[in-house]
Amino acid sequence: MDEQDNNLVDMPEEIDADNEGKVKKDDQFEFIRETIKDKPINKKRVLARILLTIFLAVVFGVVAGFTFVLTQPCIEAMMNPIEPQMVEIEQEAEAEEANTEEATLEEKTAEEKAVEKALLEAEKEQPEQVVTQIVEKVEKVDLEIDDYRILSEKLYNVAKEASRSVVTVTGLSSDVDWFMNSYEYENKTSGLIVADNGKELLILANKSVIESAKSIQITFCDGTESEGTIKKYDQNTGLAIVAVELETIGEETKQAIVPASFGNTRPNTIVGMPIIAIGNPLGYAESIAMGYATSNSYVLDMIDTNLQMITTDIYGSKAGNGVLVDLDGKVMGVICQESLGTDDNNLIKAYAISDLITTIEKLSNGQDIAYLGVKGTEVTETVNINQNVPFGAYVTEVIVDSPAMQEGIQSGDIIVKMGTMDIKSFEDYKQAMMKSQPGDLMMITVKRLGKGEYVELSYEITLGTLE
Repeated sequence: MDEQDNNLVDMPEEIDADNEGKVKKDDQFEFIRETIKDKPINKKRVLARILLTIFLAVVFGVVAGFTFVLTQPCIEAMMNPIEPQMVEIEQEAEAEEANTEEATLEEKTAEEKAVEKALLEAEKEQPEQVVTQIVEKVEKVDLEIDDYRILSEKLYNVAKEASRSVVTVTGLSSDVDWFMNSYEYENKTSGLIVADNGKELLILANKSVIESAKSIQITFCDGTESEGTIKKYDQNTGLAIVAVELETIGEETKQAIVPASFGNTRPNTIVGMPIIAIGNPLGYAESIAMGYATSNSYVLDMIDTNLQMITTDIYGSKAGNGVLVDLDGKVMGVICQESLGTDDNNLIKAYAISDLITTIEKLSNGQDIAYLGVKGTEVTETVNINQNVPFGAYVTEVIVDSPAMQEGIQSGDIIVKMGTMDIKSFEDYKQAMMKSQPGDLMMITVKRLGKGEYVELSYEITLGTLE
C-alpha cells in the first residue's frame, strides 16, 4: 500500500517531466490585443475653453482690482494711522496803548499830519477865525431809515459769517417710562468749532448736555450731520471738546465751515463794546441777539484758577448758550448763564475768552487738567503795603482730600514758588498749573504767617487730575 501510494505521488512528476513541453503549451493564453488611438482634437471645444479661461482671468482681475481699491484706504489706515497734530489756539494780540502824543502822530498818515499841522499853525495865528471856518464846513448829516436798514444788514452779516463756526450738538439718550416702554429723547446745545488737528474736527460744547448721551450728533451750518465723541472735558467750567472724524465730513461741508477766530478780553476797552450773541442765546438754535458789554470786573473763583466774566445788556434765556462775538466776528466769550446776582437772571453772561484759551488748547490736545486743589486770589499792592503781606497767590480755600490738603497746605498760605517758577500773583499760579501735567512731582513753596512774621515752608506734592 505504501509503495502504491509512493508511485501515485511520483507519477505527476514523471508526467510533468515527459510532457513538459506539452503542459507549458497548454498553459499559454492569448489575450486580445488592441491599439489605443488618440482621440481626435475638438478645436471648437479647445477654443471655447481658452476663451472661458481668459474671461475668468479678466473677471478675477477686475474683482481683485475693485477689492484692492476698496480695501486700500483701510489697509493704509491700519499700516500708517494718521497722527493728530498738536493744536495751538491763536488769539488776537493785545494792542499796546500809545503813551505819548508823538506815538499817536506817528500812526497817522502823511496827509492827516499835514492837515493837523496846518490847523495848529492857523489856530495859533487866528484861533477864533479857524474855529468859525471849521464849524461852517461841518455838514449836518441826517440818518434815514435806509441807513438804519443798511447798518442792521451789516450787523446781521457779521453774525451770519461768525455762525459758520457754530454747530448744534445733540445728545441722544434713551429711558424707560412707568409702563416699561423704552423711548428716546434728545438734548441740544450750541458748539463752537475751535480747531482741526488733521484727523479730527474739534468742537467746544457744554458737557452736561452730552455726558450721559448714548450718541452725539453734530449738525453743521449747512444742515449736514456727523457723529461725535467726547475727547476731554474741564470740570471747572463744564466745557468739553467733542471730536468729529474728518473723513465723515463731506467736502462741501468742509468748505462751508470755518474754525473760530478769537479776540482778546484783557483790555478794559471791552466795556461798552457792541457785542453779538450767536448760537442759542434765546433758548433755541440759530438765534441772534445784539447789545453791549456792560462789565468785565466780576471774577469767578474756581479750583486752581479763576475766570473773568463778561456781562451784557442782552436779555436772553436762563438756558441760553453759545458765544459772544465782536463786530469783527471774533469770539469774545463763551456764554454761561450762571447767576452772578439777583437781578441778572436773564441777562446774557459769558466766560471771557482770554481766560479759556489755554484750557481749550489742552483739552483739544487730549490733555488732562492738573489738580492741586486750592482756590485763591491776588495780593494787591495796597494789601502788600498796609498789611505787609508778601506778593503771591493767596490761598482762600483748600479743597477736601486734594493733593494740597493731603500735604499740608492751609488757607491763608501764600504760594510764592512752584518748581523753578516764582509766583508773584495768582495769574502766575494759573500759568504754572496750566504748564503742569497730572502726575508731576512739584516742589511748592509757601509763606505762612507765624509769630508776627511770614515763615517759608516747602512741600513736595504730586499733582492729581481734575475730575
